[in-house]
Amino acid sequence: MYKLTIILLFISTAIYAQETTDFITVDSLSYNYFQNENWDKLIALNKEAENNKINFKYLQQRIGYAYFMKSDYFKAIKHYNKSLEFDKNDEISHLYLYYSALNIGDQSMAQFHLSKLPLEKRESLQEKSFKLISAVDFEYSYKFANYETRSNPDYIRIGLNTKLGYRLNLYQSISRYNQIRDYITVIKQDEYFGLLSYALFDRTTINLGYHYVNTNLIIDPDTYVYPGNIFFGKFTQKINRFDFAVKSSVFNSSLAKSNQLGMEIGYVVPSKVHLYLKSSLVGVNDSIGNRLVFSQNAGLFALKNIWVEGSVTLGNLNNYVDANGLYFYNSIDQTTFRSGLSAFWYLNKHFIIYTNYTYDNKLIIDTQDNYKQHSITGGIIWKI
Repeated sequence: MYKLTIILLFISTAIYAQETTDFITVDSLSYNYFQNENWDKLIALNKEAENNKINFKYLQQRIGYAYFMKSDYFKAIKHYNKSLEFDKNDEISHLYLYYSALNIGDQSMAQFHLSKLPLEKRESLQEKSFKLISAVDFEYSYKFANYETRSNPDYIRIGLNTKLGYRLNLYQSISRYNQIRDYITVIKQDEYFGLLSYALFDRTTINLGYHYVNTNLIIDPDTYVYPGNIFFGKFTQKINRFDFAVKSSVFNSSLAKSNQLGMEIGYVVPSKVHLYLKSSLVGVNDSIGNRLVFSQNAGLFALKNIWVEGSVTLGNLNNYVDANGLYFYNSIDQTTFRSGLSAFWYLNKHFIIYTNYTYDNKLIIDTQDNYKQHSITGGIIWKI
């Protein structure tokens, strides 16, 4: 009798295992767990279904929603993308990919999936395909040059973003830099910057930029003008928590020429504070020769609505292009080391206030003297 009981137990266990791993049972159980918000059981069921090669659209959507409700947006993205393999036009999948992208701060991905939604849904989300001014930003920086023959420089910039389509944006800005060198030479540099960003695929972005630099050296009563042009390109591919990018730029003026080619890799560390790490290595070729510039950034949410980011840059930044072509470092005194700390306060969905402190080690080429420069920057971003 004992042996018979053991045999029956094994038979019933085998039958149960078979029943819980067939398509109909997985569909029924996953729907039941979904309806009753049993997210952990739903996720566990999916692992069993994967082992038995059971896969269908609604299962992936339910698993995606379970991870979405647990705030694991990267895994939610993974499963909603799997559901699109069964139906590339599915509205629910695109909608939650849109929401997930917003939660991980990937605006390009959010706009890509927004473009896939029906018109009435896009209108209900109050999202338009064209906006002449979708954002405005302003920043001012005052620098303390710790050297007798250098005045304290300042830098002011204003920019605006135009939404040309759900997947295409144009950002433009104008700026001015001022400094006095050796008591008599006034340096004024006016700049224009334009950047086109296009979401080629949901996690693939192409950036093309142009930066005009107009450098004026004023030695009373004479003014010497040196215009220059920068062309910038970048290709970014994001895979799960990683993002990879290659970038290149060309600068040309009567004063100098330089070429850059580099790569970036970023990673979002699984954590409650959304720790983000990014490393960049750029090769620069100009009149100084060939050299490498390495940058390391790390950022996290110190508080719920305050993002803090630190950075260190090693290498000579002479004629260096940074921040997707927005900033160009062609100061008469070259920066050989840089570190900084920034804080962004997300006041509400429309306004971001930020501040930055930067330390530079500067080199005077003529005398080979070094001095320290400290910068304080404040700015605001208004999303319309």
